[in-house]
Amino acid sequence: MKKNLIIISMLSMVLLLAACGSDNSEDDESYTLRLGITQNDQNAEFMGIESFKEGVEERTDGEVTVELYHSDQLASVPDLVEQASMGNSVGTISDAAMLGDLKKEFYILQSPYMFDSYDQVGELTDSELYQGWVEDFSEQGIRILSFNYYLGERNLATVDEITSAADLRSNVIRTSGAQIVDETVSAMGGSPSGMPWTEAYPGLEQGVINGVEAHNLAIYESSMYEVINHIAKTNHYQLVSALIVSEDWYDDLPEEYQEIVLEEAEKSGEVAGELALEQSEEYEELMSEYGVEFHDVDREEFRELTEQVYEKLDMTEIREEVLEVLGQ
Repeated sequence: MKKNLIIISMLSMVLLLAACGSDNSEDDESYTLRLGITQNDQNAEFMGIESFKEGVEERTDGEVTVELYHSDQLASVPDLVEQASMGNSVGTISDAAMLGDLKKEFYILQSPYMFDSYDQVGELTDSELYQGWVEDFSEQGIRILSFNYYLGERNLATVDEITSAADLRSNVIRTSGAQIVDETVSAMGGSPSGMPWTEAYPGLEQGVINGVEAHNLAIYESSMYEVINHIAKTNHYQLVSALIVSEDWYDDLPEEYQEIVLEEAEKSGEVAGELALEQSEEYEELMSEYGVEFHDVDREEFRELTEQVYEKLDMTEIREEVLEVLGQ
């Protein structure tokens, strides 16, 4: 009997220690964030999240760790957004259009001809109006850490020359499939076709699509200049993306670490934005040398055509609120 009691006592101790070890493991896991993006490891987005990783890990003495994945190695952006909303310890860089599919107000950050400059985007994201959207959005399981990953102007990269809405008609243009983007391309005169970015190159090669709406970084770094001949500088919106993570992961962090994560996210967006501006100019020169022709267009024509998008998506009131923030 005494021997059995000793054995039972020892087993209980082992189980207790195992349980404690399991709890610690879960705590450690909750402090580990896996960040994945679509672009490659030479892209401004990746340089930005590298800056985020370095800053967070250094300032938390390694208590918060960030694992980085590029080129959809972890998962696609839509999948990562969904995983984050379900409470998984993941994050990504998402554009406003994709977030707008979940909360309409964010569409405004990627609406046609809404902002005249990136500074105006900053005015909005510094406002109480925007902060309210962020807090409401957290109820969907997603925490927006920063919305300042500025990646450049979105234009039309096509096989045939486009200088007007008439030229765009009958052209099938690859889009992300987000509603605001599809409606914008349609209003401009094109036929939107939602598909993964990785399918756009072969789609152009095979004649499935006639062009893409994209920014210089995405076009050049995906070698898209090999299968298009023209880029119309429509500048229909400026691509500003957000660094997002799981709300559950963020909530589990101690308050001091939350502050560090927010601060480093803001800094990382600035790093990405500065690099993106430099690369955009460099890539335009390189693509011109390759033979791609860049065309100035009558943006006012496209601006007038896309006015209908705001009414169609019931965004008139949101737009007026934003214009009030901008003092217009």
